[in-house]
Amino acid sequence: MTLDRKHQCSRTMGKLHILMLLVMKTATTQGYGQKQSQTQPEKVKNFEDLYSEGKEAYLDNNFKDCVTTIEAAIKDFKFYTDTVSKCKLKCSRKSEMFPSVLKHSPEIVPFEKLIHETLCVMKCKQKTLSKTRVENIEEKTRTDFETKKPYDFLQLCYYQTGDHQNAANAAFTNLVYNSDHEAMRENLKFYMALPEVDENIVKNLESPDYVEQYLVGTDHYRGEDWEKLIETMEEALKEYLLAEELCRVNCDKPFDMGWYPDFKSSVANHFTFCLKCKMNCAQNLNNFNGEYMDDLLPSFYHYLQFAYYKVGKVEAAAQCTGTYLYLNPDQEDMKGNAVYYKEVEGVNEKWFLPREEAVAYVERDQDEQALLDFIENNYIFDEKEEDSEPERSLENNSSENAVDLDADEFVAKISTNTHQRKSNAMKVLDMNHWDFPEEKDFFTETATKKLVPDIISSKQCQELLDIAQLVAHSGDGYINTPMDRGLDNPHTGSELLKGITIGKLALFVYYGLVDWRYLETLLENAEIMRTETQERLSPDETIYSTYTHLVCRIAKPGPKVRSQTEMSHAFHADNCQLKKNECDPSPPAYSYRDYSALLYLNREFSGGNLVFADSKLEITDTVFPQCGKMVVFTSGPESIHGVKPIITGERCTLAMWYSLDKTFEEPEIGLARKLIDFIKADETPPEVIKESLEDLTMFDEKQAKAIAVANGIKKPGHF
Repeated sequence: MTLDRKHQCSRTMGKLHILMLLVMKTATTQGYGQKQSQTQPEKVKNFEDLYSEGKEAYLDNNFKDCVTTIEAAIKDFKFYTDTVSKCKLKCSRKSEMFPSVLKHSPEIVPFEKLIHETLCVMKCKQKTLSKTRVENIEEKTRTDFETKKPYDFLQLCYYQTGDHQNAANAAFTNLVYNSDHEAMRENLKFYMALPEVDENIVKNLESPDYVEQYLVGTDHYRGEDWEKLIETMEEALKEYLLAEELCRVNCDKPFDMGWYPDFKSSVANHFTFCLKCKMNCAQNLNNFNGEYMDDLLPSFYHYLQFAYYKVGKVEAAAQCTGTYLYLNPDQEDMKGNAVYYKEVEGVNEKWFLPREEAVAYVERDQDEQALLDFIENNYIFDEKEEDSEPERSLENNSSENAVDLDADEFVAKISTNTHQRKSNAMKVLDMNHWDFPEEKDFFTETATKKLVPDIISSKQCQELLDIAQLVAHSGDGYINTPMDRGLDNPHTGSELLKGITIGKLALFVYYGLVDWRYLETLLENAEIMRTETQERLSPDETIYSTYTHLVCRIAKPGPKVRSQTEMSHAFHADNCQLKKNECDPSPPAYSYRDYSALLYLNREFSGGNLVFADSKLEITDTVFPQCGKMVVFTSGPESIHGVKPIITGERCTLAMWYSLDKTFEEPEIGLARKLIDFIKADETPPEVIKESLEDLTMFDEKQAKAIAVANGIKKPGHF
């Protein structure tokens, strides 16, 4: 080596030493996870210091200081994580813009980007964080803050200082993120019962901005303020996507492998740890004050498509519809909305292309899921394998002799676990808003409920459907009738409900608007239902029909927005009103009802399943409607039930309720039979039958004729 060459090497090595010293010096005060330099002035207290002081104050019964220091610790944790997250996000977005010093070694380009990005983050933090701040935080402390443990101490200290409202807030906040914390649940109940606590303003002190914006947007939806709904929901969507980006960059955090692998194994292992963390961000962000919304991202576009449509911006509505279907292609309501928009004059097919942010979101998750699948399927090795790399599957990796290459315990290794976690996009793509499993009943027969198949034929089903098509009309059985008892309407506003009762059908016959044989068909099938119900639920005692209703439900045409929990017919019991801790049998409840029966007439629709639930309104049984299938059950709180939304098509049912008390027997049945007897005898039915039926049904000839015109009934003759 020449002298000049030696001098050149010496200068280069000197520069490298200077660089390393600068990095080390910076790292002692600003580097992630490094100790503070001994030459620095007194350090500022970080959230770990404050948290420790707060816990000590709590143990010393110094509750005022406990509140002050733990509040300060929470504030500092938020400041620190927000600062670091934004620095990481800013530098991550700039990673492609850093000037490269490489000319001949493309294989180290990724590492150059990493070096640039790390330097960028260090400089960014240096501008905001105190130079005396210690960032070497115990892992347990980080975990405590991430799981909202400080609020556990804070709620007790608030209570001891007499701040009961904030005690409830802190308890609720902890419970939102720790739903299985039974002691905290009991604490919250205690606080809520205190006279100083207003349960209407108890809040999650950690509620993200996008949650608050989203909830305000839903208020605008209910208030039909479409312009404000658009503004608020678009902002909430931006906040949500930003929150997920910040969550993902926060996954770049320390990882204790518990061993000392070589460089490449270490990088691959740590990367996989971070990748799994990132893929959990959507699930963590979908926590709405303790309730998880699996379909949160698509729901933004659901509200937006409807609002844009309402203000006449069809192109924007179409794009949001296309975006929703890109995220969730099987959602039937949105498919219907797309069809509706496409029929609008001037609509272009290109309008339905998904928005850019949704495409980027899905493509990123698909790539990450593919990589994780590869890791999970390939990082289990059999000692019999040599250099070959055959295709592996989870099922083929269950050998008892399976060992890890070089004995490295790779973080992504899985054994025979078949419950693989799915990425954010896969969760979105797999979810079905209305739950359509295979059409197999999930039903357990008990002493209080039975499932009876094929009690009538397909021909009989069609005859009843013909009656419904002929005379059923909107609101029948629930609005301005004897059954309208002032209760809140239990049916969704997203569907049309139409029906016909025995009494009203008898009047259609009396007015000469329909043939009497329709009435006879309805009576015959109703009696089949009564005898079948009695045989299964009350074999030793006669039951009497109290109300018979042939009813159909159909989803309203056009765009719609339905919440995840919305039902076609809300959960209820048939003889009492469900309240917080009881089922109240007092009026206007139909407390005389003892048994209920539902006979299904068709299957040419999607959705509309009958579901039973326990006292917590968690579904226990599901029945898929089908012609001739009947469900019978007791009418009390032991048989809470409801109907899932109708997505497409029309669902028709013959519903009946029964009592053991003959006093409550449906008088219309006897009058209808007398009417048929007179007609069969070729005699004119007496006026008193008509008058009695009109009084019982609150229905008259003028109303019947209006329905006849609307339904296209051809008059067969008047009595």
